[in-house]
Amino acid sequence: MQIKAIGYPFGWLLAALRFVVLIGSMAFIVAFGWMLVKLKIADQQLAFKIRTVWCKLAVVILGIRIRKTGTLDLTPGTLYVGNHRSLIDPIVAFCFIDNGYAVSKVEVSGYPLVHTGAQLSGVIYVQRNNSESRRNTKDIITEYLLQNNSILIFPEGTTGTEKNTLAFKKGSFEAAAITNHPVVAFAIEMGNPEKDFWYKDGLLSQFFTTYSKWKTIVYLHFFNPVYGTSGEQLCEQCQNKIDQKLIEFQMNWKQA
Repeated sequence: MQIKAIGYPFGWLLAALRFVVLIGSMAFIVAFGWMLVKLKIADQQLAFKIRTVWCKLAVVILGIRIRKTGTLDLTPGTLYVGNHRSLIDPIVAFCFIDNGYAVSKVEVSGYPLVHTGAQLSGVIYVQRNNSESRRNTKDIITEYLLQNNSILIFPEGTTGTEKNTLAFKKGSFEAAAITNHPVVAFAIEMGNPEKDFWYKDGLLSQFFTTYSKWKTIVYLHFFNPVYGTSGEQLCEQCQNKIDQKLIEFQMNWKQA
């Protein structure tokens, strides 16, 4: 699918303004969080709440309109799993999931401001192409779930541009099965695949393509919690639910 040129008048200026304000707000919230940590008046739950506040602000800055369905279960010790469309997926999800650690690719640790914010708010890094790193991540998720800490992960491991999801990695589902903790799946779909899907290699290039338009519609659905004793079955069950919901969301593409 080809990417068309920016159609919104002065779209490049709008995207540039959004980028500057987004980075500025992130720098402020990271500095604020760092100060609270240094003063020893911030705990992990407060860090989660601050992250949610910033995510909701980021959504406004970027002109994102979230059309949410389903009822979100916020039981502590829940594994949240969703498909991965773009780099704003965690921001959208954390607008509603106001607790829990994020599992992220280790490359994010190379982004100074983003890395500091992730560390302050709670992150588990995984080296996607390293089997030992994935095993260690599974062990950490298991430990965190046993401590009733929630986890957010995108089991595809990367963003997908096909209508259906990429193959889910089973490690986190196995952790949920071992600990007998709930899994809440969620489906996320962009309103304009031509501009919103992350086709481009450069982050700035894709950012200016997506956020040069006045609004970006995102469809989000949370499913009911599920339990299981087989990580493979949980994985398959959640992936099938998400794929079915994506097909439903994609019927809105012409109207978006």
